[in-house]
Amino acid sequence: MVGRHIGSWQVESLIAEGGMGRVYRARSSDGQEVALKLVKSDLAHDSVFRKRFELEASIAQRLEHPHVVPVLDSGEHDGTPYLAQRLIRGGSLDDRLEREGALDIDFALRVCSQVASGLDALHANGLFHRDVKPANILLDEAETAYITDFGLAKDTQGSLLTRPGQTLGSIDYMAPEQIRGEEISAASDVYALGCVMYECATGKPPFADRQGMRALWAHLQDEPPDAVLSRPDLSQAFASELRRALAKDAGERPASASEFAAALAAARDA
Repeated sequence: MVGRHIGSWQVESLIAEGGMGRVYRARSSDGQEVALKLVKSDLAHDSVFRKRFELEASIAQRLEHPHVVPVLDSGEHDGTPYLAQRLIRGGSLDDRLEREGALDIDFALRVCSQVASGLDALHANGLFHRDVKPANILLDEAETAYITDFGLAKDTQGSLLTRPGQTLGSIDYMAPEQIRGEEISAASDVYALGCVMYECATGKPPFADRQGMRALWAHLQDEPPDAVLSRPDLSQAFASELRRALAKDAGERPASASEFAAALAAARDA
């Protein structure tokens, strides 16, 4: 694809590749750089996947928030849908965790607050992310955090775009109700953000020692390990707020992502 034109964008280099598609660095004729997401050719003919991809573009284009990656353009090229997002140059939170393991708590709290405000904006528009994870949290050069990739999102007024029996999301961050295929809510994203913050604090997601079905069962029935055991400098109040976000019962979690972020920050030095 390098050197080709996709819509009004000329592809310059490959940034990343995942199970659903490739992301390229691209540039317009006036020099504007973007991250150009192009789905893989075999998925381009999957009507359900195409609807999910188009949903991601429509959600992001209607949301204006300082911690949501803006979508600047979307369209189709030779039968393959694409979207152009603002290029965030600092990599992902996943990259940061891979390099450093457990992160500085003040940095983690700042990321949590920023991502939470983006999620609250999503929820205020009647949408749930469904796949909050470090790879979907981008950092710019000033270490400002942005939430991205709404392709798994569900509109509260619409139908879930998936096939019968298919569960969407990432196992390490998936809420119990999502695993059971039940109705999800903002609390499901709060659970996922709690898993992300647990990983930021300890270097690993809460059930990182389990694989496959054992990990799913752990989310459903096991209490996460006490974060203080992995990081003794954490306060018990901080660990308690992490556990509250990871409550099996959605009704026992913080009422919003920002409420969780504020409670976690207040517990920092408790």
